[in-house]
Amino acid sequence: MESLASAIDLIGGPAAIWLLAGVYFGSVILERVWAIRGNPGYNSKDALCSIGLNLLSSIINLVIGMVLPLAVYVLVYDNWRLIDGLPLLVAIPVAFIVHDLSYYWEHRLGHRVGLLWAFHAIHHSSNEFNHSTAARGFFLDGLPRPLFDAVAALLGVPPVVFIAVSVVKNAFGIWNHASYIGRLGWLDRWLATPMIHKVHHANQPQYIDRNYSQVLIVWDRLFGTYAAIGEEPNPGLVKPTHDYNPLTAQFVGLKQLKDRMDTAPRWQDKLAYLWRPPEWSHDGVCRSDCPKYGTAVLPKAYS
Repeated sequence: MESLASAIDLIGGPAAIWLLAGVYFGSVILERVWAIRGNPGYNSKDALCSIGLNLLSSIINLVIGMVLPLAVYVLVYDNWRLIDGLPLLVAIPVAFIVHDLSYYWEHRLGHRVGLLWAFHAIHHSSNEFNHSTAARGFFLDGLPRPLFDAVAALLGVPPVVFIAVSVVKNAFGIWNHASYIGRLGWLDRWLATPMIHKVHHANQPQYIDRNYSQVLIVWDRLFGTYAAIGEEPNPGLVKPTHDYNPLTAQFVGLKQLKDRMDTAPRWQDKLAYLWRPPEWSHDGVCRSDCPKYGTAVLPKAYS
């Protein structure tokens, strides 16, 4: 038990960010070495763009994505926790379940709310699927997550335990972007394995808004968003982008949102694009995720 507690203190302490950085960059480097012979078509420009986006968002996220969420969690834990002295062997699975459910619902919101999708779209903007894309993100992506995570604080999970569990789960989230792993049989039915997560990144109609889970794919099965592997998944946005400059690529989601808002003549409709799902439009003409929802693809002309 002491060894487990020491591991939790290490993983959930100041070393957390360095451990995740080591997993990410180590995975990217090893995958690139493998790709020399295993995948000659590996897109190095796209990988460097993803790494650049990761570094940009990580620097800004030191406050927005780390300090503030931690402050919220500690505030709830110190003042409103319902259970005191939660045993470590109970706190770990509670933290895992809460984090996995939190990830699922925040991730699902990120796909179904226009403004949140504009923040999250950059993660899907790569036309490749590999370890480098795992941390491709916008600094405001995941904004509602602390509210969901606070459930663990209410249940009495110590902050260091929740951070440690999230680090291990996020390391899994880096692994499940592996380009060199195919189908894994029965594991694909219960875990968000690389091929199952590749489905989530695909732009084919049958795969859009599917497989949101980070570790346990059971949440997608439970809430009706699971998609099995059929046709080979094709990563990327429905409207693909080919921008390899991290300084401009990070705004692809906001740009596409602005383009949709600009088609609306009334300000009420412009604002509706912020909270309506990406495929919604004020005039019934779909401008995002059109193949899945079976609406017209071409926008109407406006005078």
